[in-house]
Amino acid sequence: MGKKVELLAPAGNYESFLGAINAGADAVYLGGVKFGARAFADNFDEETLKRAIYYAHLFDRKVYLTLNTLMKQTELEEIEEFFTPFYLAGLDGVIVQDLGLLQYLRERFPLLELHISTQMAVTGPYGVRMLKEAGACRVVPARELSLEEIRLLKKEGLEIETFIHGAMCYSYSGQCFFSSVLGGRSGNRGKCAQSCRLPYKVTLKGEKKAEKGKNKSGGKEEYPLSLKDMCSIDLLPQLIEAGIDSFKIEGRMKRPEYAAGVTSIYRKYIDLAYKNKLKGITIEPKDRETLTSLYIRSELQDGYYHRHNGKEMVTLDKPSYSPIKEEVAKEIYDTYVKTPKKAGVKGFVFLKTGSPAMLQLEFKDQYITVEEGMVEPASKRPMEKAEIEKQLKKTGNTDFEFLDLSIEMEGNIFVPIKALNELRRKAFAQLEEALKMQSYEERKNSLQLMPKTPLKEKEVLDIQQKKELFISVDSKEQCELALTYENIGRLYVAGELILEEERLREKLKKKGRDCEIWVKMPLILRKDSYSYLEQLLKLSSSFVTGMLISNLESYAYLKYHHYEGKIALNHHVYLWNKKAIEFWSPLADSYLAPMECNIHEWRRLSNPDFEYYCYGKIPMMVTANCIRLTKESCRGYGVSFEDRITDRYDTDFRVQTNCHHCYNVIYNSVPLSLHQYVEQIGPLKGKGIRLEFTTETAGEMKPVLEQYLRFREGQEMDFSFLKEYTTGHFKKGAL
Repeated sequence: MGKKVELLAPAGNYESFLGAINAGADAVYLGGVKFGARAFADNFDEETLKRAIYYAHLFDRKVYLTLNTLMKQTELEEIEEFFTPFYLAGLDGVIVQDLGLLQYLRERFPLLELHISTQMAVTGPYGVRMLKEAGACRVVPARELSLEEIRLLKKEGLEIETFIHGAMCYSYSGQCFFSSVLGGRSGNRGKCAQSCRLPYKVTLKGEKKAEKGKNKSGGKEEYPLSLKDMCSIDLLPQLIEAGIDSFKIEGRMKRPEYAAGVTSIYRKYIDLAYKNKLKGITIEPKDRETLTSLYIRSELQDGYYHRHNGKEMVTLDKPSYSPIKEEVAKEIYDTYVKTPKKAGVKGFVFLKTGSPAMLQLEFKDQYITVEEGMVEPASKRPMEKAEIEKQLKKTGNTDFEFLDLSIEMEGNIFVPIKALNELRRKAFAQLEEALKMQSYEERKNSLQLMPKTPLKEKEVLDIQQKKELFISVDSKEQCELALTYENIGRLYVAGELILEEERLREKLKKKGRDCEIWVKMPLILRKDSYSYLEQLLKLSSSFVTGMLISNLESYAYLKYHHYEGKIALNHHVYLWNKKAIEFWSPLADSYLAPMECNIHEWRRLSNPDFEYYCYGKIPMMVTANCIRLTKESCRGYGVSFEDRITDRYDTDFRVQTNCHHCYNVIYNSVPLSLHQYVEQIGPLKGKGIRLEFTTETAGEMKPVLEQYLRFREGQEMDFSFLKEYTTGHFKKGAL
């Protein structure tokens, strides 16, 4: 059956950590005061985190630190000072989203386990293979993957960690800009405002928009983006059989009773599954009731393991958490949190008149011997072993207790109580120090061997460079319009158009003589789309310059299928720092400057291969679940931009239903437009200015394109026709 699966529990504070350890977690993941994807959890300061690492190791448990946010250049420069104390303390692993940070940690902290966060949205085996080459030892794939897909990932030789319980995002993790664009609080920065938990109305293609506050049937607004919480306890034997290495419980923002209670129940049934040799388990009603008593959002569902999506996953009418049952919470607290467990040690005491009192401790591979005072001859009643044992076993506030204590005495002796207390104190203090130093020297030496690479660089401008105009289109009419214009450096075309429109394909071949034609690959690539890509590559190979990719899996698919064309990086391939650029630099021809960074941060990263996103409706979410399916039924074919959701302020967000790849894309209600700032973008180093057209008609697209063509020719632009738009994070950047 192989190695037993790891049970990985969350800890938002030290009490949660103790509860998880006491309840049977094999490992705990937690965040420091910086760089974690739960910025509003209590989190751990330096001393508390080092204390947690030490305590976990007493019981052969592990601690993983979350550094699973995108790192700005200035923040990457702070990582060494922040992270080194935890590395030296023996931290077992770190969970990362940022490829630049992955590279930096691999170089600077070579003895560290590197785990890929679900925020990186790994969706297939090719991406796993590439991350293995980049130094990762474990991947937490996108939560949307099926059990069949997870089995394929496991064949690539990395550890696989999956979520088994807790809250679920509606969007693919790391693919959501909703909170960032609407409120400035980025999910990629650990500060998500949970826009998916707010009410919306759904209007499908052909329907009349409902009155404010009403949906089609006249009822109240619903919560079509709010998923029910996940509970996969009934699936444990199947998940173990699939070869998953670590089962992860979500919940660093929740109370200690949640971490301890959920951990204890999953511990019980994981052990039972192994005992039954994976033939099945029966969940006791009391345990199922306990799970539903601990922060459950509406009803439960068992995730994506056996479905691609489904309306049964969505909590349409009750997105808030049910209150925790305090009687259940008290029982859990008293059992797992109130009294921390102690590590068992063996002890040997030797007491002989005229010699120092001696105590030896044995714990794992550590042997400690201490002496204290002098053993005196008894003037009256000699001390008995029971008295000495009772005094030495008062381990008090230490993390230890005696499993076995042997006492050897010669003669009628007397030892002052103060001397016995000091003997015990010194012994356990030395044992604690020895345990803390176990990995320190090896890790310190590994740090000394690594060269320090300076990261700081001045802002760079390149006034001489004239940027090309790059146009991205998603519809046939947009593409037809773009083909009528000269002076376009690149035309990014949705792959579906190239596959489905033969006449358009012929026009693109002709246009390719004076303009580069690039194919837009899917925003999410999963196994069911591989045949689509094979066909797309065959049809486009004769006239296409390169491929625009939006995810790691797409790049890796092309790499391992020996694609020889050029690569450009889209929105969701993040380059927030120079180490990330260094990673992608030999692999891609151009990359989009990060949309959540501001102009000053762009200057620090200024790169000759950057594209600057100056117009387009930002893709706010990419989702496996489907708005249309939740409200009505599966469309089943093609691509549509006609569905929409409407928020509390009567703002419409258009939804792309992409049935080729079975995902939705929710777009912002207004376009981002930086037309008033193009003079500031001009001096930045870069390759091109990107205009992206998605939901626009040809009539809406034309004036935007023509004004930027005027700019390209050095003429003044007039955007008075554009009544509503946003400048995104250009000035302030994302929090």
